Amino acid sequence: MTLNFFQGASKISIEQGTFNAVQGNQTVTNNIYNQIVKQQERESTVYDEFPVIRRGFIRRLKDIDCVDRLVDWRWNSRLKQYEVESDLSVERTVSTAEIHDDGSSRFTVVSYKGQDATKAWEKDFRRFCEATDATKMQLFGINQSRVPLLIFYGGLVPLAHFWDRLGWLGRGYAFTLLFNMDCGPSELWMDPKQGTLIRGLEGSQRDIRHLGFLNSKTIPSSTELLHDDVCWSYLRCLPLVNKYDRDLLLVLSDTSGIHENIPPPTVTNRPYILSSLTNSVIAVGSTDRVDFWVGLDSRVLMSDQRTRFTLKERGGSKIVLYFQDGFAWLSQASRIFQSLGISFSEDLSYYQSIGPSILCKGSFGRSKVKRRRRRIEVRPIYLFLRSLCHIPPFKNGSVLSVHTWHFDENGRNAIPYDYCKYLGLPTKLWVKDLTTWRSSWPTETYKTVHKWQVARGFDPTTPDFARYLGYPVYEIVQSESVRFEELSSDQLEDSSGTSSVTKSPNRDDQAEDLMDIDSPTSASPLQDSGSMSTRFRLEDEVARHENVDMDIDDHSVCFEGILAASTDMEVD
Repeated sequence: MTLNFFQGASKISIEQGTFNAVQGNQTVTNNIYNQIVKQQERESTVYDEFPVIRRGFIRRLKDIDCVDRLVDWRWNSRLKQYEVESDLSVERTVSTAEIHDDGSSRFTVVSYKGQDATKAWEKDFRRFCEATDATKMQLFGINQSRVPLLIFYGGLVPLAHFWDRLGWLGRGYAFTLLFNMDCGPSELWMDPKQGTLIRGLEGSQRDIRHLGFLNSKTIPSSTELLHDDVCWSYLRCLPLVNKYDRDLLLVLSDTSGIHENIPPPTVTNRPYILSSLTNSVIAVGSTDRVDFWVGLDSRVLMSDQRTRFTLKERGGSKIVLYFQDGFAWLSQASRIFQSLGISFSEDLSYYQSIGPSILCKGSFGRSKVKRRRRRIEVRPIYLFLRSLCHIPPFKNGSVLSVHTWHFDENGRNAIPYDYCKYLGLPTKLWVKDLTTWRSSWPTETYKTVHKWQVARGFDPTTPDFARYLGYPVYEIVQSESVRFEELSSDQLEDSSGTSSVTKSPNRDDQAEDLMDIDSPTSASPLQDSGSMSTRFRLEDEVARHENVDMDIDDHSVCFEGILAASTDMEVD
C-alpha cells in the first residue's frame, strides 16, 4: 500500500501496526517504525480569499444572458485597424440565483462550459478578484469544478436589456456614464437593490450606440437618472454653460429626429425650413456655424458675422473646416411657430429643416523653411471666415474664397497674398464633401425644447437661446406663398449683400463686437465636452474620405483621415 500523504516517500508498507493521521501541523506516529512526519501547511493563494460554493447550494431562478464565444479586440496603430487579441470557445451563461441558507438575497451566477471554459473563467476571475470600489461587480464566491462558476453579489441585470425602454435623455445619461467609466456599452449593469449602475462582465453585443452629453466626471451613477423626469430635474439645476446646453440639444435632435441625405439644392447655400404640406418656405438661416476644425483654435463670432480663429498648429500640414447649420432651428422654432400662428397641437413633423453640411480643407506649405517662418512669427495669426450664404451655389471640388489671414484681431487689414505664400498659409479652401441633410422632428421634441428653454431662464419667443448657444438666427418668411423653387439667391440677397427676407421683430440689432461662443462661464464645474454629437458624425463623414487623393495645390497630400500627418517635402 502506498501512502501518498508521506511527502516524498514511496514503496512504504505497514504490517501488524496501527497508524493515526491528523490533518494540519500534527505529529504522526507509526507504532512499528516510530516514524515522525510533519506535514507542511499549504501556501495560501488568491483563490482562498473567496468561499467555495458547491453547485448543489445554488438555485438558479432566471437566465439573463448567454454567449457562446468571447472575442477580445485590440487596436493595431500601425495598420490602423482592430485585430482579434483572443478568441475563446466557451458557453458562458449568466443567471440570477439564490444560495442555500441565504434565500433572502439574490446573487448573479456565471457558469462556463466548453473547450475554453477554464481560460474564460480565469480571465474573468482575475478581472474582478481585486475590485476595490463600488463601481464594479463584487465577487462573492467561486467554484472550480468541471463546470466552474463565479458568484457575484446582487441580482444584476445588463442595461442593454432595458435600452429600448429608455427615453432619449436616459440614453444620453447612460452613454455619458460609459465614457466616465471607460467601458463598453455591453459592460454597463444595473444593481436594482442598490439603485446604481456599475461596470461588469461584457454581455451580449447589442448596437446601443448613442450620443453622450455633459462630459463631467461628477455625474452620479444612479438608476433614477435613467428616468427622463428625474434627469430633467438634475440637469436644469446646473449653471449656464453653452457647450452643455448645446450637447443636450444635439442628443435630443439626433435621437428623436429623422435625418436623411438628399441632393444639394441648386438655388441657395442657406438652410431653410420647408412646410411639406404646402411646399412653402417659412424661415431661412445661414451657414455661419463652423462646428469642427483642425489646426485652428479659439472660435469667436464677430459683430460683422465673420468667424475668427487663431492659428494653433503653425507646423501643421492642413486645416479642416466643417460648416453646418448645427441645430439652430430647434433652438428657436418656438419663436417662429408663434410668430406664424403655428400651434404645438399640430403635427409639427411636416416642417423640415434642410441645410448643407460642408467639409473644406486647405494645405499649409510643408517645407522646413516655411514651417520655421510660421513658428518664429511672433505675432498671432488669425483666420477670418465670412458667411457662405452670399456666394453662388457650389459643389464638391469647388474653391471657396471666403477666408482671409490677419495679424490684427479685429480683422481690418488682411495679410498680403505674397506674404501668405511666404509663410505657407493656405490661400485656397477646397470643398471636399458637400451633402444636404433633411431633418424633421415630432411635436413632442419641439415641446421638450420649449420646456428646456424656459427651465434654463430663456424666453422662447425671442432668439436669445439660439444666440447663447452660438447659433445663427433664423429669419421668418412671413408669407407661406414663397416656395422652394422661388427661393433663389436674388431673393435671399439684396444689393447690399444682406438678407431681404422679413426680419423677426424680436431681433436684437445691438450685438456686441466680440462674442466668444466657446467659453464656459467661470462658475461652471463642467468640462468641455467637445460636442460629442459632432465628433461622432464627423467620424462617419471623414471615414469615407480615407485614402482618397486630395490634390489641393503644388504640395498636395494623401488624405488618410483628417488628423493624418504629412511626410511630403517641399523645396522652398
